Amino acid sequence: MNLRADIELAEQSTALDATRAEMAELETAIAKLRGSIGALNREGRQRLLEAFAAVNGHFTALFTRLFGGGTAHLSLIDSDDPLSAGLEIMASPPGKKLQALSLLSGGEQALTACALIFAVFLTNPTPVCVLDEVDAPLDDANVDRYCDLLHDIAERTGTRFLIVTHNAVTMSRMDRLYGVTMAERGVSQLVSVNLRRAEMLLAAE
Repeated sequence: MNLRADIELAEQSTALDATRAEMAELETAIAKLRGSIGALNREGRQRLLEAFAAVNGHFTALFTRLFGGGTAHLSLIDSDDPLSAGLEIMASPPGKKLQALSLLSGGEQALTACALIFAVFLTNPTPVCVLDEVDAPLDDANVDRYCDLLHDIAERTGTRFLIVTHNAVTMSRMDRLYGVTMAERGVSQLVSVNLRRAEMLLAAE
């Protein structure tokens, strides 16, 4: 006969009650967490779709401007849920049918990428933007369009662009040039030229 049976039963009952209370707390916490995740997902989808619409609008306009015609748009693919969908860039340069970015020529891809970069930038501008050799694959006519767009965006947003380039056309369109020269072996020196001030001085002569 187990004389501690009543005591052990009481102890086990107490432990069981504590476990059930902990389980109820966990179930409540899980329900709250799932509700929070659902709310975050809903807000995330809404914000993503709003940002997507804004970027797509800028992209369509900038593509047409950079190409001097044609049309392009962004598409969400592979899923009805924007949070897990992929992104497809569809473009139609002047005189060509609408097709995926991967089917365009190298120069067309570069110009389309420029339109997308600036579309994202216009959606959320920053005080400073660094562009490294973006103009490298472009011909002179497209470099001119690229520089015109840079100037307009700078005027519109107040952004200062720092352009890394070896393109003479791009350099000629900048306000100020910075370069590195080696005046003597092993000694590098930073030099700068204010092109706008130089133009003003020439005009005053």
